[in-house]
Amino acid sequence: MRSESIPGAGRLIPRLSLAFLMLAQAAVVIPHGAHLSWWIILVGLVCAAWRWMVFQGRWDFPSRLIKAVLVVMAFVGVLLDGKGAFSLETATALLIIAFALKLVEMRTRRDAYLVIFMCYFVIATEFLFDQSIAIAAYELMAVIIVTAAMVGLNQMHARIRPLVSLRTAAVIVLQAAPLMLVLFLFFPRLAPLWSVPLPGGAQTGMTDRVAPGDIEALTRSDAIAFRANFDGAIPPPRALYWRGLVYSRFDGGVWTAGGQRAVAQPDSGATPLGADADSALHYEVLLEPTQSVWLFALETASPASAGVTLTQDHRLVADEPVRGLYRYRAVTYPGLVTDAELSPGLRQRETQLPDAANPRSRQFALALASRSVSPRAYLAELLEHIRREQYHYTLNPPRLTTADDIDEFWFDTKSGFCSHYAGAFVYLARVAGLPARMVGGYLGGEVNPVTGHLVVRQYDAHAWAEVWIEGEGWVRYDPTAAVAPERIERGLDAALSEPDRATLAAFTNLRLDGATIADLLHWFESIEHRWNVWVVGYDSDRQFQYLRDLLGDVSPVRVGMVMLGGGAVSLALVALSLFWRRRPVAGHPTERMMRAFSSALARHGLTRAPSESPRAYIERVALWLDKSPGQVAPLVESVEGLLYNPDSPNQDAAARRRVAQGLRRLKLEAALRNRG
Repeated sequence: MRSESIPGAGRLIPRLSLAFLMLAQAAVVIPHGAHLSWWIILVGLVCAAWRWMVFQGRWDFPSRLIKAVLVVMAFVGVLLDGKGAFSLETATALLIIAFALKLVEMRTRRDAYLVIFMCYFVIATEFLFDQSIAIAAYELMAVIIVTAAMVGLNQMHARIRPLVSLRTAAVIVLQAAPLMLVLFLFFPRLAPLWSVPLPGGAQTGMTDRVAPGDIEALTRSDAIAFRANFDGAIPPPRALYWRGLVYSRFDGGVWTAGGQRAVAQPDSGATPLGADADSALHYEVLLEPTQSVWLFALETASPASAGVTLTQDHRLVADEPVRGLYRYRAVTYPGLVTDAELSPGLRQRETQLPDAANPRSRQFALALASRSVSPRAYLAELLEHIRREQYHYTLNPPRLTTADDIDEFWFDTKSGFCSHYAGAFVYLARVAGLPARMVGGYLGGEVNPVTGHLVVRQYDAHAWAEVWIEGEGWVRYDPTAAVAPERIERGLDAALSEPDRATLAAFTNLRLDGATIADLLHWFESIEHRWNVWVVGYDSDRQFQYLRDLLGDVSPVRVGMVMLGGGAVSLALVALSLFWRRRPVAGHPTERMMRAFSSALARHGLTRAPSESPRAYIERVALWLDKSPGQVAPLVESVEGLLYNPDSPNQDAAARRRVAQGLRRLKLEAALRNRG
């Protein structure tokens, strides 16, 4: 392979610095592995292996032709992998590819500095995908490693010490922390000058299509769906029905959420007509990414945050898909009547059923409706039928194999999860001519005892029914309460059998069991929650509220003064730490005695040379006093024992007193001789 011109030795990267720099590159790229294609990771490993062989002196750097071919192939590969669409994932893939390819041509200090600057940029891009406290802690470590690599580049070739570089880098990062905090708290949250599509990723949690078995699959996950902070006391679990989706269309055993256009957002703080403001529940939700626009709130909720609207079926939706932690406030008015009047179009929508399906269920519903005196009585009979016929609540129901899945569940298997019961209940209500729909969301949640906030996980996913009744509007019916009332009152754990419990995740069982490790899990989760509230969720609204509490009237002048003052204080702290490290440090007690002895005799013309040892100086003083070296030998041995031999038995106060007496005697003799 043809070798390019080799730069001078002064411009080359020291070998240990190169190894440190490659370690820094690996540390920076590792978090991106979760959203990179396998072939990009393979290219990075190949480039690292090639550069390692060059480091070992076994291979040569690639020629310009090979580098050009690699660049073109990587670029085409990224475009094909992204199917030509511009996204954050595509842009990040190009950056990582360029980062990897730079390995095989990095040979000078200029190349190394370029790689270091790219390292910092790659670290920043990871926060576009994940802003958890774990990633923040990891990236802080990565920043220290990259900074240490830069420190190592400025060390002498023969004195490269990785641990010293790491310590220096940690000190530099620590010194920057106060200024970083000032900028984070007070620098205005400005809109970006440009934007890129945020990461898509897979949809998590509830979906807009539900078939029997879909919701129970979520119970296998203990991932957090969202957290909620209530302004007052948290309602009991049976009142925590978190609405997210309304399923109105039924076809082929699948319930589908129909698109409902948003209505005008109510004025913030305005109480809906007919609502009781005194009983209202005010709360804040921190929703994990879902890649969808729907939000979760308690029933009869109204939005209390910008960018959140209310739909015609009384759900909350965001203006944009939730691709990061999303923070919003809502107000719920218990007992509020919704849709007291039902439009003909909505009535038709909520009563539609496919033709010629589930004949046994149709016959059962029509016969029961003919004997019922009112819609309420009919629905009560459905719930009583579930109680009387020994239905079973389970995470592992038999698979429904026929097109008449409602018939199969209602009359044959009689085992299912919440979606089985809610779907069958809505179907039977519609057969009787009652407008009904299935609602998907979450039920209950777990109160974190450390911070007092509510944690709702994927295994809290639930489905229930809503039926429209003349004069009452939409009324919630939860058929799960008829087959497993403990699920409503006490949570999922109370309703599960031992075989069902065995199918849950290990951490889910630990949380549900209330084991000792659960306290530790609560503590870790509380830290993550505080991080979300005070760091990830520190948006322009919260910043304005904080500045208003701090400054009163928020004005550019006051904000600027606070930023200047905070910056000055942070820089003063850095300066103080630098001067503190350079402060005079008290030496060994014997050294202090020798300095005082030397200063005293210097007045008599016996100045001690910088390179003169204590033995040589004391013996020279003795000769000047007409003494032999043997006469001061005990003093010299005591001084050397105290200075150089920490294991000497003479390392005590008595030995130091003897040395002090001996040095004072010599100073006195020198003073007397000088006077004489």
